[in-house]
Amino acid sequence: MLYSPLFSAAGLIPTRRSFESTTLAHLPAHSPTGLRKLGPQDLQYLPALCELLIDGVHRGASLGFLAPLSRYAALEYWHGVFARLGPHHSLWIACADAESSAGEQLVGAVQLSLCPRVNAHHRGEVQGLMVHSRARGRGMASLLMARLECAAAAQARTLLVLEAPSGSQAEAVYVHLGWQRAGEIPGYDASADGNLQDAALYFKRLKTLR
Repeated sequence: MLYSPLFSAAGLIPTRRSFESTTLAHLPAHSPTGLRKLGPQDLQYLPALCELLIDGVHRGASLGFLAPLSRYAALEYWHGVFARLGPHHSLWIACADAESSAGEQLVGAVQLSLCPRVNAHHRGEVQGLMVHSRARGRGMASLLMARLECAAAAQARTLLVLEAPSGSQAEAVYVHLGWQRAGEIPGYDASADGNLQDAALYFKRLKTLR
């Protein structure tokens, strides 16, 4: 597996990287942001996606991992995401212009999983909302979530659900974006530091575009 195209694209073996993600410190405060939907062929974004995930976990985000998170573990996660991309699973990224010669920088990502069951074609789940620590407070999460909600509505999904650590910054973001709290599950999973944390369950109803 070490020498698969996915590992090569992620910079784990010598290869020419077509997307550089190491100069976010040069990101201007109000850099233009573009949103892109990725497909299984967009492997050039893997290095930046791995960095994005590692940045979040190492700063305490609850993304299904414990810190420290290795580059191999991050790549394995994104390998699974790319394998699922298709009619029922989508991935969007946010890219911002940088002042350095590296060009644009990947600063955020979010996923939408559409329930394939015949009795739940109205429902979708938000997964893996991430914004790089150096790009927070600039509306990236709002842009990503707005794009996701539009895509869900266009596919006749009228209900979205998600879970977030109770009392976390992520929960505050969802409240700000108009999501409704449905309840809380105590000790639902472990945070990045290994301690059990409660999970808040949220939902949002959408008006379809069809």
